Amino acid sequence: MSRIEEIKQYFFVLWELTKRELKRKYARSFFGILWSSIYPLFRMILVVLLFSTIFDKGIDRYPAYYFVGFLMYEFFSTATQTSLTTLKDNRDLLIKSKLPRELLVLSRVLIAFVNFLLGCLPFALVLVWYEAEFSAYYAYVPIILLLFLLFTTGVSYMLSIWYVFRRDAKNFWSNFVMIMRFFIALFYHISWVSDGVQWFIRHNPIYGFIYACRNYLVYGNSVSSFYWMTIGVWTAIVFLMGFLVFRKYENDVVVRL
Repeated sequence: MSRIEEIKQYFFVLWELTKRELKRKYARSFFGILWSSIYPLFRMILVVLLFSTIFDKGIDRYPAYYFVGFLMYEFFSTATQTSLTTLKDNRDLLIKSKLPRELLVLSRVLIAFVNFLLGCLPFALVLVWYEAEFSAYYAYVPIILLLFLLFTTGVSYMLSIWYVFRRDAKNFWSNFVMIMRFFIALFYHISWVSDGVQWFIRHNPIYGFIYACRNYLVYGNSVSSFYWMTIGVWTAIVFLMGFLVFRKYENDVVVRL
């Protein structure tokens, strides 16, 4: 089999796994996959109604500001938490087949990414409502999202292995994700917190991804090289580390399961 045929087969298997997971996820849902667009919109409306009197006067285009952060963090949270149990959930498939095991994790990350893209549909309507100006900065957004996808995949690889060896990883990570939600300036502006907290948030790679997309999409502003460097370095380190950890321990997975 040639290298090109191997790559084609690799992506075919990934596509089939992703379709299978999507069908299983929405099998009993009335709205089906459309829920991925409806839920973020309802969540944004709820938060805006609750906090508009507090934040709306201090943050320009607050609904769009919040919507960007919510969509991106929801993708990261969903992708990592669902990927965490991937290997255990597919124990029989791991034993009976010779599928590349990283594809099982990657398929769940891609499902979360598909949900994220569907959530971007109502977000586009919010941008239209605020008459956000289409600018050349929009060209940077796909790059940001690709890096965010790689970053999230790296984290997911490590978590899937961690859960096989430590079952309490699920409780730890769910609490970590909940706490981290308050340290990415999701529903407030970074200038409203102390200098020490600001330093932590600015060096948080997840905030870097959100900050860049907010500036490019909502406000049409440029982003300093500091954030690009933060995003790039973190993505390279986390994805490489996640891939290497997964490859190192993947053969021990079946025994542990």
